[in-house]
Amino acid sequence: MPNYSYQLVTLLSVVVSKPSSSFTYSFGGVNDRSSLIHHHTSKQYIEPLRVSTFANVSSKNNVHNSFFRLRKDLPLSQSTQTEIETDTDTETDGKLKTTITSDDEEFEVIDGVICARGVCVLAEDESPEICMLDEDLNEIVCQTKDEPSVQPGLSVAYLWPRALLLVCSVLYGTNFPLGRLMNDSLPASAATSTRMLLASVALAPFLFQLKPKLRNTAMLCGTFTALGYISQSIALVDTPAATVSFLGALVVIVCPALAVLVDKKKMGFRDAPQTWISATLCLIGVGLLELAGDGGFGLGDVGWGDFWSVLQAVGFGTSFFITERMMAKEPTQALPITAAQCAVSALLSALWALLDGSGAMDGMFAFGPHGSWLFDDSINSRFTLPGLFLDVDYRMVAAAAAFTGFITTAANRVGETVALGKLSSSEASVLLATEPLWAALFANYLIGEQLGASDAVGGAIIVVACVCTAIDPVWLREKLGIQYESNS
Repeated sequence: MPNYSYQLVTLLSVVVSKPSSSFTYSFGGVNDRSSLIHHHTSKQYIEPLRVSTFANVSSKNNVHNSFFRLRKDLPLSQSTQTEIETDTDTETDGKLKTTITSDDEEFEVIDGVICARGVCVLAEDESPEICMLDEDLNEIVCQTKDEPSVQPGLSVAYLWPRALLLVCSVLYGTNFPLGRLMNDSLPASAATSTRMLLASVALAPFLFQLKPKLRNTAMLCGTFTALGYISQSIALVDTPAATVSFLGALVVIVCPALAVLVDKKKMGFRDAPQTWISATLCLIGVGLLELAGDGGFGLGDVGWGDFWSVLQAVGFGTSFFITERMMAKEPTQALPITAAQCAVSALLSALWALLDGSGAMDGMFAFGPHGSWLFDDSINSRFTLPGLFLDVDYRMVAAAAAFTGFITTAANRVGETVALGKLSSSEASVLLATEPLWAALFANYLIGEQLGASDAVGGAIIVVACVCTAIDPVWLREKLGIQYESNS
């Protein structure tokens, strides 16, 4: 796993009414993020900060309201050790670009970002907040704008990005019943391979825009993404679509666990009360889903499908964890990174289909009744492309494959990146947290699945757990009366 705690300097812009104005940076010590920016008439100033080691910081095209914190534990006063140059050349995208160069690393920071569920994009003018990496460059923190350009209300400018992201969440929810529908007619490996191949074709133009320095990390991330999609497909062979979706929401536990294991982040109740509340609710919901069956509480209803559903959350959660850190540093690479993830997923699912269809290792990779289908001339053409789309008996299955590949995997990510930059991270997280509810509704409508009372209650609690992750920890500490002093 790559180390995301870079020993780097990060310094972003002050905002001045005239882009051509010159800037003076001085260095000292500031520990409180809220004191970094002060508004004075039309200008913003940065309090004295401390930066690390030898660095050259070049900033272009200064624009509004954005900043990144610096590490507090790497003191260096302004001297010949640090050279900072600022020019105002206009970038084609109209955003500030800051290049950070130290002894062994170089990367660019572009304005602010908005992040939700593993996706980060450039913050637009309409966004009510700007998010940025913290002083360790491994966690995203957000700053609310004093005067957002779009005020809350019933205006089209305010409503359309929220409506678009809600539509994305609805479409994501259709993946589960449609996946179950495809698995009823196709081998799970063939269904997944077809879906990911179509999504990769749709996103192929973005793949060639991926920056070379991101390729290895994007491939690693794609491997975990593939684990999520493959595990999801296997789970949908014999597990209700709604249950698979609800258990997939366990990413709200996976991501904080990775933050502790990888970033050594402090995650006590005082540090992140919203995470503990979310995790507790999630475990209660999972308990109701898995243990409270028709025959009462017990382990009798727990099966392999539940294991694969949880593994799905591990795959997607790890993918979100890596992707968010990549995109926070390179928000213009959201779609190229997504294209790389889909390409790796398509490759690995095709390998799975080959092993499954050939009956390798005595059918170890087979999940379903189809056997060595690649060697059966009566069915192999309809299970693969382009035969799937040519067989009149498989039109519904082909439509489901095309819809999940082109629409809910490829087009949905494009729509998500368009909408996300105009919202706050908390708003986006809440809207996307409704996905399991839509999955349950579509499972009932499309394939006639019925949720029991305990399943419905457990699923609702899991959705509430997902929403709780968007709660501001500072606000929650105040409401719970928690005294807290950050060491950062």
